[in-house]
Amino acid sequence: MKNGTLFKSLFLINFATSLGFGIADAFFSTYLFSLGGRGVLLGLPLLLFSLSKILFSPVMGACVDRFGARGAVTVSLTLYILVSLGYLFSTDLTVVMALRLIQGVACAMFRPVMLSLVGASSGTNGEGRAAGTFDISFYLAIGVGPVLGGVLHDAWGFYGIFASLALLCLLSLAVALRSIPSDAGDGISCEKQKVCLTFPAAIEVARHGSMGGLLFFIFGRGCGISLLAGFLPILLNARLGLTGTQTGLVLASSTLVITTLLRPAGRLSDCHSRKFLVLLGGISVSLLYFLIPVAQGFQQVLVLGGGIGLCSVLSQPASTALLLEQGERHGTGLAVGVFNSALNLGFLVGPLFGGWLQSRFGLTSVFYAAGWIGLAAAGLFAAG
Repeated sequence: MKNGTLFKSLFLINFATSLGFGIADAFFSTYLFSLGGRGVLLGLPLLLFSLSKILFSPVMGACVDRFGARGAVTVSLTLYILVSLGYLFSTDLTVVMALRLIQGVACAMFRPVMLSLVGASSGTNGEGRAAGTFDISFYLAIGVGPVLGGVLHDAWGFYGIFASLALLCLLSLAVALRSIPSDAGDGISCEKQKVCLTFPAAIEVARHGSMGGLLFFIFGRGCGISLLAGFLPILLNARLGLTGTQTGLVLASSTLVITTLLRPAGRLSDCHSRKFLVLLGGISVSLLYFLIPVAQGFQQVLVLGGGIGLCSVLSQPASTALLLEQGERHGTGLAVGVFNSALNLGFLVGPLFGGWLQSRFGLTSVFYAAGWIGLAAAGLFAAG
């Protein structure tokens, strides 16, 4: 690491923020239901959040390149604090929808600026290890968040959940203002700064050969993750008859393996071909998706869950390191923003496509589709 102190601060900021929203998001649908949200009103805030991330990620990422990392961190975390306070004090569904939209805009800026700073703090050819270590903060937070959220909900209700979110975001802002220097992440050329706020610039980045392949890969990965998260619990409960505890263990197994192996996988991506690791991980995960419908019993699906985590972690730091390499060419903020748009588009398309498949061809077709989408995305990445 060129700047270990900065990296530790980034790790803490990302962990605290991810933990806060891990706590809140686990109970957000329940919160909407308690406010009277039904049908479209229940799904609209979630849709607005996804759409705002898809639409604003390139623009917000470009703002990071143009106006600097410290300012972007301050703006995104300030928006997070305002959103959390809005959730805390408002019970109007219309206001909550607007807050969810603003949260998406803040999220669209937060990830690009974090990865920009991670790239700036990592040493030469050390992007993989830095990215792998940094992502531990996210996976650890989303693993702990729902559990902690349950405790807070039982003790203090939604007030406790959103108060914790506000305090964690405030902690992140305090750490950011203290530890991120004003010149952090500088180095974007003046020429890039002139064009990076335009949508044609984002389209030009997406059309670049290597970046285009990376976007296809992450879109396929987003589809696969969302299909698994949305339909695997149904299969485990309805077809295999697993208990709630067993279902939770299967769902947690992948995240646990990823969190444990992110740092070693990051080191691996610094020593071997990153493109090969992305392909190996993407193809392996896709093949494992095909095995889910034929799995029998708790032990087999638990092994599959762990295997999906093991294969996923091969491509995670490698793909992020490749993205940071693209950032050196196009501007890190803009490259990460376009990348996140593709990822969130996958998160949005996956469940919609999966719901249509389930209604037409049955539950097992969803997992076969996830496998074929993953293989197609890997093929397009290889051709990029």
